[in-house]
Amino acid sequence: MRHSQAPNAPASTRSLTSTALAWLALLALVGIGGPGASTALARKPRPRKVGYTVTLGGNTFRIWGALHTGIMPKGVSVSPDGKRIFVTNFGRKNRRNLDVYDAVTFKHLRQVSFPGNTIESVVSSDSRTLYVSNYYGYKVQAMDTRTWKIRWSTRTGHFPKMMALSPKEKWLYVTSWESATVSKLDAATGKLALTAKVGRHPRGISVSPDGKLLYVAICGGSHVYVLDAARLKILYKIRTGKLPRHTALTKDGKRLYVSIIGGSMLQVIDTARRKVIKTVWIGKGPRTVALSTDERFIYVTAFAGHALTIVDSKTFKKKILPLDVVKASGVAVNPKTGVIYVTGWCTKDLWAIERLRPGAHPGPLGKGIRRGPLIRDPKIAYRLDCPLPRDMYRHRRHR
Repeated sequence: MRHSQAPNAPASTRSLTSTALAWLALLALVGIGGPGASTALARKPRPRKVGYTVTLGGNTFRIWGALHTGIMPKGVSVSPDGKRIFVTNFGRKNRRNLDVYDAVTFKHLRQVSFPGNTIESVVSSDSRTLYVSNYYGYKVQAMDTRTWKIRWSTRTGHFPKMMALSPKEKWLYVTSWESATVSKLDAATGKLALTAKVGRHPRGISVSPDGKLLYVAICGGSHVYVLDAARLKILYKIRTGKLPRHTALTKDGKRLYVSIIGGSMLQVIDTARRKVIKTVWIGKGPRTVALSTDERFIYVTAFAGHALTIVDSKTFKKKILPLDVVKASGVAVNPKTGVIYVTGWCTKDLWAIERLRPGAHPGPLGKGIRRGPLIRDPKIAYRLDCPLPRDMYRHRRHR
């Protein structure tokens, strides 16, 4: 049986035989939907469902498909070669901490289990090393993505969160939530070079293109700190909205995008002027930020809004793409195809969203996840805990 290819797969993988094309033409004539069938006769997908679209800046964003993950998938990262997707599952200790997917076929490849609870991940430029933060033991670990053996394991500050590699990947920088610290590790050996105190609850971290500066979101306050990467000394404090969480820096280092939980905002920082130059109100409870491959769009997960906010970096107009999840958490972009991946914290799933540029012809869709209507209780939308499955699927309200 022929399976749908992953979104934006090469054209050769989407080719159909002449016989199949003939059948599709016949189906279109008789009014039966399917890939290639008449769009006039096809039923428009409902919000949150596979096939649903929003349009912004001449681009169309289409929910392509979804897969199951482990419990509480917090973060997602993609290998730089565009071949694999890594999902860190926080909700179960010592077992199924990490799910690995084939980005070409959008199929599950394997589960990786090791002691602890994984939080976030970052991948080396050669796609051979996956760095993960681990709540159990307050460690950061380097894993071989071919053998899945742990190369090194280093204790950092309490509750390590986000990580960022220096441009030449000599150093790995880590923010630690509870100890209010930033640590600097040798990326090859894991040797701890330096740890420094910063503001309360540091989280998002970005490294300048020249490797000299670190931008750290201080989630327990209202600032992004600028640190000297060599000494981890605080150089400047840039005022933001309350509870800045995650950061994404443009390739030229001129703009820093920051998700702000307080007020549900995306703020744009001019790094030369060291000030916020734009504020965009976005989906409720913004979490992770990622940039499109051409940096035209900013993607922000809306944890309490159960959605993905898409912001046009030229006009700062936005669209909210509702997803069939409870609490959207991580987001990452495939560097080769531009496909966007989002994790559902409570629904235990990974969603793929296609970006279709002007004039692009969409291919066949993937599969969704079969389940009953979900409850999205606004009273617990901002909390990290999840309702029991029977409480998420029990009624048809709050859809």
